[in-house]
Amino acid sequence: MRLAVVIPSYNHAHYIGKALDSVLAQTRRPDRIVVIDDGSKDESVALLETYRSRGVEVLARENRGAHNTINQAITMAAADCEIISILNSDDHYQPERFARCLPLLEADPTKSVICTGLNIIDPDDAPLPMTEPRARWFRAVWSWQHREAPDLCEWLGLGNFPATTSNVIARREHLLRFPFRPYRYNHDYYFLAQTVLRDQMLVLPEPLINYRVHPSNTMNTKPLLLMREMLRMHLDLLHDLAPELPHDPALRANLTKYLRSTWNNISALPAGVMQTLLASAIGKYSDAQIEQSVQDLTEEAWPEMRAFPNKELVNTHDSQSPLGGDSGLSDKLSAAKIQAKFAKENAAAWKDLARLQSALANSKRAAIARLLGAKFPTNGSTPQEKLYSLQQALGESWWTNSLVEKEMNKSQNTPAAPGR
Repeated sequence: MRLAVVIPSYNHAHYIGKALDSVLAQTRRPDRIVVIDDGSKDESVALLETYRSRGVEVLARENRGAHNTINQAITMAAADCEIISILNSDDHYQPERFARCLPLLEADPTKSVICTGLNIIDPDDAPLPMTEPRARWFRAVWSWQHREAPDLCEWLGLGNFPATTSNVIARREHLLRFPFRPYRYNHDYYFLAQTVLRDQMLVLPEPLINYRVHPSNTMNTKPLLLMREMLRMHLDLLHDLAPELPHDPALRANLTKYLRSTWNNISALPAGVMQTLLASAIGKYSDAQIEQSVQDLTEEAWPEMRAFPNKELVNTHDSQSPLGGDSGLSDKLSAAKIQAKFAKENAAAWKDLARLQSALANSKRAAIARLLGAKFPTNGSTPQEKLYSLQQALGESWWTNSLVEKEMNKSQNTPAAPGR
């Protein structure tokens, strides 16, 4: 199958060369590379022109927006390529991306899209520190991959784990059927939701794309604007799915899983507000319309109406644990956050313990204290306990108490008992 890469370019002269080089360096080379510059005001177009001799197709025009630019490039590439990969001009690929992804897509004709794990990088191509908010967000949303047989509808409801149009490799028919929408912050989310709800996505967790986080990312905006757009996108999605839902039980089942997961989402969708907006829409129905909507639910067309919801959950309940006691994803993410905090504290404690032991080994005063019978144990099972044990022993000796103060001034850890 022929493969095309399409790149929407806009004011990324500093990054577009890296993006193109990563495409040209693929071990499975694409058959076409189409770049549309969306009215850049920097040196992007001049730089793009230097790549024409290497087979890159370049079209420069006035600004029309990212979604329009991507859709136009897809239409151009779809003329003779069955598979189309999207790459934003500030991101870049790992060399094996196509070699790893295309065979999976080619081997499964029932799937239309494949995405992968991501490396999160900063403006200078360095890995984004895990202490950065955006890195923490990615770690949280990708923790879902460690579940046994993760459901993609639930995963996408939790958060936009593919994260970017750069992470889309898709069949042209699917891209043409669900073009990117005129949203500013999340024009990929609608496409991804249509994909997972129809069981059309494959996920390869291997990080095969470098996603750049920098101050000009469109996600860096105040909550109101992003939440409004997330609400609009989901209302559009429900509106467009409505004609199919009465006739497609599988689609309804996937939508149920997706919407249930959005109640704990970390992708800026205020699920409660969305229900309020839906209530406002239903408020415009007459009593007769509401009654007719309910009466239209037949057992033949709606098999989920044949049994009470959660019947199996009740029948298998142990009568001891609270029903519904598992509060779901929010608790799991909270647990992951706590675990990450402990891991960070453990690493800091090991570092401080090693520094203190090194200072102890090189201290003449400590050597004298040992000759006088002083002992400096590192008791405990955790690094915090071991550090605290050594700090206490050193502090109790006149010969070494100043060593604790000196070393702890270099550290963020205070000599407090573990657990406090």
